[in-house]
Parts: sequence; C-alpha cells; structure tokens
Amino acid sequence: MISDRTRPCPRRVRAFSLIEMLIALSITGTLLAAVLVSLNASFIAYQTTTEQASTHTIARLVIHRVQALVRNGREFGPMPSDVRERFLASDEIQFLDDQDRVIEIRLDRANGKLTFAVDGGTAYAFLGGVSGPVDADGDPVGAFLLEYENGRTLRRATFDLTVLGDDDVNVELEGNHVQPLRLVGSTMPRRLAW
Repeated sequence: MISDRTRPCPRRVRAFSLIEMLIALSITGTLLAAVLVSLNASFIAYQTTTEQASTHTIARLVIHRVQALVRNGREFGPMPSDVRERFLASDEIQFLDDQDRVIEIRLDRANGKLTFAVDGGTAYAFLGGVSGPVDADGDPVGAFLLEYENGRTLRRATFDLTVLGDDDVNVELEGNHVQPLRLVGSTMPRRLAW
C-alpha cells in the first residue's frame, strides 16, 4: 500500500490569471502611448527644424540679392517730396541697374509677398510669407527706410522684413511651430562707398 506521504502530488498547471493579464496589457498600453508621444515630438521637431533652416537660407539669399542690386543701382526712388527730408519710409524701392532697367522691389502686405518687377512689367514673387514692420498702434511702417542726402542722393537703404516659413508640407503630425525670422539689413550704393 502506498502511504499518503509517498504518493506523488498531482501537478498543478498554473496559468496567468485575468488580473495579471489586465495589468500586463495596461503596462504595455502605457509604454506604447509614451513611445507614440515621443515619436510625435520627434516628427514635430524635425519639421520645425527643416522649415526654419529653409526659411533662413531662402530669406538670407533674397536679402543678399536685394542688397547687391541696391549696391549696384543708380537713381533711386521713391524720392522725398521735400529736399530737406533725409529719411523716407516706404514699402517699395526703385532704381536703375547697370543696364538702365528700372527695377522695383515692393512689399505686398495684402498677399504677404516681396515682389520684383523690371521696367514696369509683371511683378514676380521674390519671397513669400513676408510682412513689414508696424508701429505701436499696429499701423504699417515702411519696410524700406531710405536715407537721402540733399534730397536726391541715396545715402543708405535699410530693410526690415519678417519672414514666416511655410514649405507647403501637409503632414498631419507636423504642427505649426515655426518662429518668424526678422531680417534687418542695411546697404549703400557702391559709388558712395568708394
């Protein structure tokens, strides 16, 4: 006869209980949510960085081009109405280039564009997402400050533009976190510099 002590115990097959499964699922769900939040943050950071970089590059190229055109220009406009006035703030600047073409660069505030026209022809968008300065009351102030000497000779041209990047990418995760870039530059015609 087999005694109770020598009788082998029946093996118990142990599985996960329902509570243990629910705890494991909630931990997994929390980890997945944290991963998705960090992935979303990295997409937004990437998009913001690329928009900022492209905005900086394009805006600086445009401003350097405008400054080069002013440096090589002659007979600038608009002119002050009174020869005693030294400063004129305007949303446009006009000048003759070295090929006697009339170049006009204008800030189109209504459409948020910096336009470029040659000899009164079609105005092409030079840069988009552009706005000009405003005073304390919110009234527009000229984006180009032209300093004249003797009412006729341009001494210095200063540009004050704000550019907001928008690279037309519509990714649902991207957000809109691009900071505006303010570009302020000043130049003088080359004939005065030498």
